[in-house]
Amino acid sequence: MFSNDLHQKMVAGARDLDGDGVISPQEAAAYIQDYIRTAPAEERTQLLQEYFSGLTPDQKSALGTALVQSPATPVTQVNAHDDHDLVHAYTQSAQAPAQDGRSPLEAAFAQGGVLGNPLVKAGLVGLAGIIGSRLLRH
Repeated sequence: MFSNDLHQKMVAGARDLDGDGVISPQEAAAYIQDYIRTAPAEERTQLLQEYFSGLTPDQKSALGTALVQSPATPVTQVNAHDDHDLVHAYTQSAQAPAQDGRSPLEAAFAQGGVLGNPLVKAGLVGLAGIIGSRLLRH
C-alpha cells in the first residue's frame, strides 16, 4: 500500500487547484493520473475494475470514446463493454508522456469536446472521489 507520505500527497492532491471552490474534470483527471501512475498495479487494477463494473453501458462508452478521440492519449480503440479493456486504456493513457504541459488524461478531458457530455464529467469526477475515498480508508 501507499506510504504515509505518498498517501498524504495523494489526499492533498484531490483539491481545487484554481481556487474556484469546485474540483473541475481537469483537476480530477490530473488526480486520477497521479493515482494510476503511483498506485501498486494490483490495487490500481482492482479499483478501476470495481469502478467500471458500476457504470452503465452509456457511461462506459462515453469514457472510452473520450480516450479514443483525444490525440493526447495513445489509445486508438477501446471496447467499452469490456471492463478489463477500459482499465488497460486508462492505465495506458495515464502512463503516456505529458504533452503541452498537461497529462494525457487532462488533455483528453479538457473543456470543450467530450466534456460537453455530462456522463463523462460525472464519471471522471466520480472516479476521483472513489480514489480519494479509498486512500482515506488506508
